[in-house]
Amino acid sequence: MIVATHRKGKQMAIELSSGRVFVVQLGMTGSLALESEPPRRGIETRHRHVRWDIEPPQPLPTARPATESRRRPSRGATSAQLVFRDPRRFGGIVAYRSMETLRDAWSLLGPDALTIEAPVLADRLRGSTRPVKAALLDQSTLAGVGNIYADESLHAARIHPLAAAGALEPAAVGRLAIEVRRILGHAVERGGSTLRDYRDAFGRPGDAVQVHRVYGRAGQPCLTCGATLLGTLLQARATVFCPICQDLSTFQNHKPTRSGRRVSTR
Repeated sequence: MIVATHRKGKQMAIELSSGRVFVVQLGMTGSLALESEPPRRGIETRHRHVRWDIEPPQPLPTARPATESRRRPSRGATSAQLVFRDPRRFGGIVAYRSMETLRDAWSLLGPDALTIEAPVLADRLRGSTRPVKAALLDQSTLAGVGNIYADESLHAARIHPLAAAGALEPAAVGRLAIEVRRILGHAVERGGSTLRDYRDAFGRPGDAVQVHRVYGRAGQPCLTCGATLLGTLLQARATVFCPICQDLSTFQNHKPTRSGRRVSTR
């Protein structure tokens, strides 16, 4: 029996009455879906790696078209399967003996990004010479920020992604903490960013992609100032920023191109 769910950063824990805990990490394309009956066709029939039979305490909401309100699901069946899908296999499931052992594992993660405050973020970044975007993506520094929302948060905070994390002024760290909370919170409300096939537990795509201001838009106009957005690679991750809204002073050893490829200037 499932007695509780927990979350830290990108990881969700399912606590069972036996005391065991399953931790689910979705990665880039993973999802958990509640299904009142197995799908007969389409992408939902593929990459179904784990299935649990469950009996919900109340009727399940059924899937709805993307145009319907996220707040008014209809009522459906009283039994279902909980299915873990992961087309690109970047996610996974890990079992722990108890919540105590899970807490030990989670102690290695940084503070949760949804509630990060400026003094805590400043402490996590202090002394670091690596690019601030690399620090944001490091889950031991800050738990819960991925590539999309790192780009979005840095743009909103007017911080260049290659700026040295430990050299940020207090005002910049304050802006960054505010924007990380705001952008992640807004993305949660909109069900996340469905770039291709992501669906939530009730089969609904997220629509946060509709409000992305920089991610995936290299070569297009900045929605704030109109300048052409530039792209580069940082730790093999596509990174997009505005040369006007975000400071370029730390961009020293290579310059971006509109295609997002890195070109050395040495």
